[in-house]
Amino acid sequence: MRRKKSSRTIFRDLYDVIEGTLQTRLLATARECGRHWDDVNAKQESITGRLQLLVSEWEGFEAQREELVVLLADMDVHLSEVDQLTGNTCEKLKQLQVWGCFDMTYI
Repeated sequence: MRRKKSSRTIFRDLYDVIEGTLQTRLLATARECGRHWDDVNAKQESITGRLQLLVSEWEGFEAQREELVVLLADMDVHLSEVDQLTGNTCEKLKQLQVWGCFDMTYI
C-alpha cells in the first residue's frame, strides 16, 4: 500500500525539480555568456591592434609632413634670396647648390 505524500513533501519535491532546472539553465546561460564575451574580447583586441597600427602609420606620415613643411619653407627662403641676387640663371643655380637645395647632377 502506497502512502500518501503530504502537501509539504509535494511542494518540497516540486521546489527541488524547479531549483535543479533553474540551476542547469543558469549554468548553460553563464557558459554561453562566457563564450560570447570571449568572442567579443577577441574581436576588440583585433580591432584595437589594427587601430594602433593605423595611428602609428598616421603619426609617421604626420612627422614626414612636418619635416617637408620645414624643408619647403627653408627652400622658399633660399629661392627668394637667389631671386634677389644679380647674375644669370646659371650663377643662381650654383648658389642654390651651395645651399644644398638642388642636386646639380641632373642639370
